[in-house]
Amino acid sequence: MERRNLCAGLMVLASSLLLFVGSASANTGTCTVKSLPSFTAQGEFGTTATVADVIEVGCDPAEYGTGSEVEVVASQLYSRCNGEISWYIPNPYSVQNGGRGVKLKVDADGNATVALIAGPQCQAGDSLVAVHELNQPFESVTTDYSVLPPTTTPEGVTALNPTQIEDAESSAVATIIEAEFPGKAEAKYRVGSAELYSRCQKWPHVRWITENRSEQSDTSEVTQQQLDNDGNGFVLAIGDSSCYPGSSLIEADLEAKPFKTLTTTFGVEAPAPRF
Repeated sequence: MERRNLCAGLMVLASSLLLFVGSASANTGTCTVKSLPSFTAQGEFGTTATVADVIEVGCDPAEYGTGSEVEVVASQLYSRCNGEISWYIPNPYSVQNGGRGVKLKVDADGNATVALIAGPQCQAGDSLVAVHELNQPFESVTTDYSVLPPTTTPEGVTALNPTQIEDAESSAVATIIEAEFPGKAEAKYRVGSAELYSRCQKWPHVRWITENRSEQSDTSEVTQQQLDNDGNGFVLAIGDSSCYPGSSLIEADLEAKPFKTLTTTFGVEAPAPRF
């Protein structure tokens, strides 16, 4: 009996060690990737069921640093949104319309950021976001992103993500400003941030990209944006360059009665490794 118990104990210990080793090895890759977990499809008519995401890559700068290339791929989202994806790269600013993925170079901290707008007519469901290293050691990492069907959501304005480490080369950042006014279907609204405009010190300061992919730059606000039938709307904000670290007030307000204003903040963090 004692011998049997000893053997059972050794087997449990061995299993625990294997689980520990497996768990540790799963987290020893060169890069990581973070995206929004989900996004509610928004818009009407020409922008029906449009979604957005901000994807942040962080690599070990000692192993995969300055100038190393990665490819961010959202193949399932590409198919789910009928091949309609626009990629917005903050550093240096550029736009790639179409394609399942986009190639980026990481900065001196091993970081890279890209935002996207996909749709219209995206189908609800789960998608995989993958990052492939294009230099040695040629590893890949993945994360999940879900398209949620249109629905009424709680009132508020949110920066997605609420904080971001700026690019070490250009000090650029990207975030999605989502406004939610339940019961105000198709109402016009404004999104603005005088602080973010001033904080990103070089022209054009802030680039605002709306649901229909039109861009307004060198301005602290965008006006006459239209909520969908659930009272939801979003704009992509890109602090183009030389953004000073700190928190900026973000405002979203209705442009007709009751002229309600909602506020949140978006924080710019100084360059540092995300890994």
